[in-house]
Amino acid sequence: MDYALGNMVVHIHWVIAKPPLPGWEDIRQTVSGHTFYYIYSGKGTFRCEESDLEVSGGTLVYLWPGLPLYMKSSDAHPLRMTMILFDCASLIKNENEWDTPKSIERLRLPFLMPLQSERAGRIGEQFQEAEREWVPGDLVRETRVKSVWYRLVQEVHEAAEAGGRHDDGDGIVEALRKFKEKLDTAFATELRITELAEQTGFSPVYLRRTFGSRYGCSPKEYLNHLRNEHAVRRLLFTSDSVTDIARACGYSDVYQFSKTFKKRNGLSPIEYRRIQGN
Repeated sequence: MDYALGNMVVHIHWVIAKPPLPGWEDIRQTVSGHTFYYIYSGKGTFRCEESDLEVSGGTLVYLWPGLPLYMKSSDAHPLRMTMILFDCASLIKNENEWDTPKSIERLRLPFLMPLQSERAGRIGEQFQEAEREWVPGDLVRETRVKSVWYRLVQEVHEAAEAGGRHDDGDGIVEALRKFKEKLDTAFATELRITELAEQTGFSPVYLRRTFGSRYGCSPKEYLNHLRNEHAVRRLLFTSDSVTDIARACGYSDVYQFSKTFKKRNGLSPIEYRRIQGN
């Protein structure tokens, strides 16, 4: 099934480091869940679906449920890696109730992902953090590992979307991330999207096109949606005046806010608060 990263829930079964022993061999014992391996260093061979693939440091391996795997480490350069075994599902809340969680059969990730050095460093640090925090049966520590997993799964999906592209491809992915982060954190200010786009070093036209391909809407549409989402929550969960909410959500005046809000939600801010707040 398809999924959105923001709707994913996870259960961590196990986090374990594989010691770098020369020439070790192993098979995937548990095929009912999802598995991430991160290879820090070394060389070896992974046999998957009758194909032998050479693996080395700086590589992330993703195994979906049901996929068998045979692993063999080099004698001269033994593999050092960490494994995370988990199950995940999509959980969506509609209005005032939750849908039934739906198991995710396979993530949108390839089997092998050789990573660029900067991203490999970040992902390696996240695996090491998960390894340090993991204590089986300790629910508090498991929560910490889950927080690492959510950051990790976002990073891994970004790596997969960058694909096999080299510096230019990775550059636009990083530029988009920083550009979106600016919209996310500075939505309440007067933002000039064209100027922000120019600051990334890419042309505004190219940035808009790649932003739309990645996030499904233009930067302007995303900013309008974000401001509306903040306004909805302030109407529902605070007693702030409509004027204060307009200012806090980046609208130039209360008239513009009320007009825009009614067009998007079908109700004026006051009507929305009265009806939805009950």
